[in-house]
Amino acid sequence: MTGNTKQRLLFFFTGIPAFILAVLFLPFWNNALLFLVITILQIMAIYEIRGIFRAQGILVDPIRLSIFSLATSSAVYASSFFSRGSALMFSSLEILVIMSMISLLFITGQFAFIKKEDFASALTEISASVFSFFYTGILGAFIVYLATCFPQKKEPVFLFTLMTFGNDSLAWLFGVTLGKHRGLLDVSPNKSIAGFIGGFSGSILAGVLGYFLFPEAGFSSILSLLFMGAVMGAAVIVGDLFESALKRSANVKDSGLIVPGRGGILDSSDSLLFSAPIFVLLSLLFGFFR
Repeated sequence: MTGNTKQRLLFFFTGIPAFILAVLFLPFWNNALLFLVITILQIMAIYEIRGIFRAQGILVDPIRLSIFSLATSSAVYASSFFSRGSALMFSSLEILVIMSMISLLFITGQFAFIKKEDFASALTEISASVFSFFYTGILGAFIVYLATCFPQKKEPVFLFTLMTFGNDSLAWLFGVTLGKHRGLLDVSPNKSIAGFIGGFSGSILAGVLGYFLFPEAGFSSILSLLFMGAVMGAAVIVGDLFESALKRSANVKDSGLIVPGRGGILDSSDSLLFSAPIFVLLSLLFGFFR
């Protein structure tokens, strides 16, 4: 048994039960515990992406990015305490968009006052700062939204987890046991056709399971969940490949070292960041979790 297999099994038998218990029995203050964990991971991810850009000599300010990311996520979380029809002027999703735009204006506005000697590096630093906030701040705020802003709390968190980690788990299992045709994509040559099929199937299977596990979530039909699972499957795979491309462009193997056997926070959450907006928007479109 390889070290990576042992670490995955350890996570399965310890991390997953702890997560389930926290969601089921510690849902106080609109999943305040999950909000705290997500924002801590956001800050850690910002410092990891700072390291990726720094490997190419591109500077970003992690403190400023952390402040605006926390402000955006905190505003989304605070909005979850106001029900629809209250005195709150904007919905939680509108607040997410508004805070994101305001934060981007401040992040880019600072470059209006740069000195002449910084002109040469300004374009790359502006691009890196905007991208870093989008990747960790805005996409991370969508994870806060799905964890705290739906009227139902447990169902969206569990279904999202099933669709993302189900994808990752089956992709790994199919890849290890059946993966022979590798090297399809330059950004991730170890990925196999079997792994992609397994991951995609995992998200669709999670949609089927969700239909029977969460009957009060307002699912209109199993077809809507099959569609959601398929779109989520694609988003999870693209998110994983995108982060691989990001690391290869900076010539780094992992985004960090904090997660044993998996690298950094971004290495473990890349698929979550890409798929969270898809999950939120499809849930709102189909009227789930009312």
